[in-house]
Amino acid sequence: MENYQYGLVLLLLRLIYLCASLFALSFVPYSHAIDVKVDGTEDKAINENIAAHLAIIEPPTSCEISTSFNDLINDSVQKATQALGYYNVVISSIELSGEPCDKLRMKVEQGPQIIVDNVDVSLTIDGSDEKLQAAIDQFPAKVGEPLNQSSYSSAKTGLLSLSQLRGYFDAKFDEQEIRIDTEQNTASITLALNAGKRYQFGQLKLPQGIRAKALINQVLTFQPGEEYHAEKVAEFNQNLKLIGYFQQVVARPTLSKAADYQIPIEVIATEKPRDIFNVGGGVSTDTGPRVQFKWERPWVNLRGHSLSAEVFASTLEQNLRASYKIPLEDPLDNYLSFQVGFKAEDNNDTESETLTASAQRHWGSGQGSWSKIGFLRLEQESFTQGSADRQSTSLLIPGGTLSRRRSRGGLDINWGDRQRITIEGASKSLVSDIDLFRVSLESKWIRSYDKHRLTLRAELGAIATDDFNQVPSSLRYFAGGDQSIRGFGFENLSPVVDGELTGGRYLSVASVEYSYPLVPNWRIATFVDAGNASDDPFDDTAYSFGVGGSWLSPVGPIRLYLARGKSVTDQTIRLHFSMGPAL
Repeated sequence: MENYQYGLVLLLLRLIYLCASLFALSFVPYSHAIDVKVDGTEDKAINENIAAHLAIIEPPTSCEISTSFNDLINDSVQKATQALGYYNVVISSIELSGEPCDKLRMKVEQGPQIIVDNVDVSLTIDGSDEKLQAAIDQFPAKVGEPLNQSSYSSAKTGLLSLSQLRGYFDAKFDEQEIRIDTEQNTASITLALNAGKRYQFGQLKLPQGIRAKALINQVLTFQPGEEYHAEKVAEFNQNLKLIGYFQQVVARPTLSKAADYQIPIEVIATEKPRDIFNVGGGVSTDTGPRVQFKWERPWVNLRGHSLSAEVFASTLEQNLRASYKIPLEDPLDNYLSFQVGFKAEDNNDTESETLTASAQRHWGSGQGSWSKIGFLRLEQESFTQGSADRQSTSLLIPGGTLSRRRSRGGLDINWGDRQRITIEGASKSLVSDIDLFRVSLESKWIRSYDKHRLTLRAELGAIATDDFNQVPSSLRYFAGGDQSIRGFGFENLSPVVDGELTGGRYLSVASVEYSYPLVPNWRIATFVDAGNASDDPFDDTAYSFGVGGSWLSPVGPIRLYLARGKSVTDQTIRLHFSMGPAL
């Protein structure tokens, strides 16, 4: 009981101390930044720099300018003006006013600016380096130009940073001096960079027992004995993350362990667990609510093979797919994959079930470059399209896809484009029930001009066949929906027979959208869409126009559009909702 009472007393004393501290703080005077106005100068940069230096000074409690406050003002003004090359600035008057004395007015005589009359910037190096030498030759201080100490200091820092990036870890300045002649108003600059010897990449150090040794070596961007460059380490780190087999991974140079000018590169990695499960979902006016479940086994064997399976379900479509991936010489962009899948669709006048098995060869060329896929797909689709009798078609389809995606701006893409071209075909002489040739082109462009953003989109497609009635529904063309022609339901546009959609031989869609920000993370937009899926090229064009907006949420853009559509048979008004990246 005594211990309990003792604890209550201690708690009470602490509360009293806290309240007293807060009470005392309430009487501490609040510091106001000084509002500075400078007269007598012709160079706007002088005024701005003086104001920046003086704004952090706490004003006196009274408006009397003491000797110490006057000295502080003078020192700050000299630092501000000397940084811009003015060494003869004279303060002719200082006044404080306002309540509480936070308005400072001063008049200065700026005097002449210091002019550089000599520049001696040199490089001492073991060997030669064109990049470093070019940086020396382009040093910003030039004879006959005003002295700018801020630019000089930034250039010095840049030289040392460039030296470190390129492996000159012993780089230093043997001499660094600016001699000012305030009588002649001239400056002489001497700067001598001693880069020393360039380090090389040493051995790659991997964690004990790591399974991904072969894959890590396949994405290595350097070899032992090669001249060091930090960009190659950064690229290696990016490759390690893109492999997809590590939960955490980083490669770092260990300068402390360097020997004979060779720096070992150490890899620290935590491999992903044996099995990974992901559950996701979403909603849009095209597909309604949807859920997705994915299972992945990133490690099947020590050669980096991986296995995954995915289930997707919405009110219109259900999809089950399994994939097996085999990395080749470059596991990031060059690999083989094999897929099997089942897809069921019940949308508008389409009912179909499709079984597929395919093999794909992927070639990539790095970020922003064209990627290539060659594929061979065996599929059997049982379908009912419109009022036609149920059909069952088997096809062996070889083909290829060429695609590219580039973007800037993160979640809120302000510049980017996407292109995709797919060519595929089938022949009755090779297992298939019909002869078929199909080509599809997609392109989307986003460009920003100040706050104005323009989005352009186009789709083209064509089918050549000896029997269109047996072309599976999944290969026919339909238009309409959030990502096609707004104002119409998902895949609600195509040729019509007996009042039911049949799908088209041709596809042509174009869209223009303009958007402008109202407030941060919110944009308004207006758009025009046009096109259709048809039996003749560019036939029966449908149009839509409307307004909308987007919100950049923490998980990505969410878009809402109100669209008015007009086709040869109908006029509609439709609200579209979607979320996800703009490309």
